[in-house]
Amino acid sequence: MRNITGQDKVFEKLMTEKELIQFSMFYAILTAEDSFIVTNDKNVIIGQECPTSPLWIYIKNNLSNEEREEVVKIICEKLAFNPTLNIDGEEIYIQRILQEVSRISGSSFQISVPKNSYVCHKPIKPKIISGSLSKANENDLEIITILSRDNWEDIGFGNLTLEQANKFAQRKLTRPDFHVWRNQYEKVVAMASVHKYGKVAITDGVFTDRNERNIGYAKFLMFTITKKLLSEGILPILYADRRKPVSNHLYQSIGYEFCGEVTEYRFLNRN
Repeated sequence: MRNITGQDKVFEKLMTEKELIQFSMFYAILTAEDSFIVTNDKNVIIGQECPTSPLWIYIKNNLSNEEREEVVKIICEKLAFNPTLNIDGEEIYIQRILQEVSRISGSSFQISVPKNSYVCHKPIKPKIISGSLSKANENDLEIITILSRDNWEDIGFGNLTLEQANKFAQRKLTRPDFHVWRNQYEKVVAMASVHKYGKVAITDGVFTDRNERNIGYAKFLMFTITKKLLSEGILPILYADRRKPVSNHLYQSIGYEFCGEVTEYRFLNRN
């Protein structure tokens, strides 16, 4: 394995166009200041933004015993620093590897989030759009705090105190690509964050106020963001939880195309 520098996009050579969408997080990892990303230049790429972030593993085809042992060794080293390490990859290739890591480390693992990857080349406009895309400001801090708290809970990460949620909200307000949707009364009813990496952008944190659902605000928000990105020559990409048919249907209804599955696993702290 060799380390990849920020300018070395070997994954663009190894992966098909569809796989580049599945593993688009490698674009994000490459831009991180102290990221870890290694490859054997043949059929394996492993990357991580920082020790506390998920470890992404791309495998092109079946590994030899020697290659598998090398991947297992890297995961075990990462697990030693982070006992609740998350790992993303294709189940068909990494399930057996994680079982070996579990045997060696004594740590069990489970599926955290099964994801669908999507890309949009031509957005489909909703029949009716109510409200407008907007930047958030300090006057929106209270509602963004509530949305951040509720989103954290809906994802399944547990509960945030209002103080913790407020810190998340304050960080969102400082980011240039954090967007909100305002209804006809100028109330913030939905939010999303866009992360641009050259010619691709990953949108996440899409969330609608619990009291404003089933109107289409998230759909209007995502359509407008997607249209804007494409007009800038940027390819819109996102991940959706496979267990949530509503959000998957939303993205498909505005023109997002399914590009494959990625499964996120989490190791469980033995303590």
